[in-house]
Amino acid sequence: MVLKSNHINISVPAKIHLLGEHAVVYGKPALLHSVELRVKVSISPSSKPCRLKISKIIEPIIKKEYNIKEIPKFKLVIDSKIPVGSGLGSSAAVSAACIAAILSILKISWDRNSVNKLAFEAEKVFHGNPSGGDNAAVVFGGLIWFQKINRDEKIIKHLPFSIPEKLAQNFVLINTGKPVESTAEMVKLARITDFFLQDQEKLTNELAEVIKNGDEKNFIRIIKQGEKNLESIGVVSEIVQLIIREIENAGGAAKISGGGGRTKGVGMLLTYHKDPEIIKKIAKKRKFPFFQTELGVEGLRRE
Repeated sequence: MVLKSNHINISVPAKIHLLGEHAVVYGKPALLHSVELRVKVSISPSSKPCRLKISKIIEPIIKKEYNIKEIPKFKLVIDSKIPVGSGLGSSAAVSAACIAAILSILKISWDRNSVNKLAFEAEKVFHGNPSGGDNAAVVFGGLIWFQKINRDEKIIKHLPFSIPEKLAQNFVLINTGKPVESTAEMVKLARITDFFLQDQEKLTNELAEVIKNGDEKNFIRIIKQGEKNLESIGVVSEIVQLIIREIENAGGAAKISGGGGRTKGVGMLLTYHKDPEIIKKIAKKRKFPFFQTELGVEGLRRE
């Protein structure tokens, strides 16, 4: 097989867990939102084999799925604005972008469903027992309802509404630092209880309706309770709990977004306050990087 396409560009957004992380691994629903931090992948034919680690993971997956014995040499250039290990789905976004790029240069027809399927296989290599929520959120974009019924069956709903502007403008993401522990380690370390699973499921169901109605008061209540539940299973470090309590005491809400961390950083904190400047001041005082960003953006696309 000879590659004929000259240059192909693919981009994929980050994601953030509004609610449902950890519980989603056990078959409970999760709400995820795409975030306008994107990874862009460029691919072109090459005389030398690609030596990036990601290609060594993805190529066998593509070969198996499409019964390809050999993939011709190519060059991958990855430009990612998504912080690694921050709970924003970096591995899922990079995997999805690279898969779509390689399929494109091979002239294999793809859509978001087919890329999502292969990105989930890549996530298994990275994380061991992923839910499949991260890859679904970054590939499909927007507001995603995700639930893993069993190993082979998942519910992925691209909801017909998003966070209303009056709420969307008040989010600040705070980067608390890359966790010492990997996502796979945090899944194993989490002290899951029946109460945790049942309450997170109830809150996730409530949150979808609250978002649809733009109900700020109950949005804050649900995020605070969801974070309390996550702390109860031991996935939020004491250092990060301090900044979360400070935000709550100032009238806002904050929660981890992703696997979390037990010792130091937990990656990205999703925070909300009707006056975002208050959160920015708290982050500055504690010397944590922060930024406001758009939620609910388009998913996987060819540039």
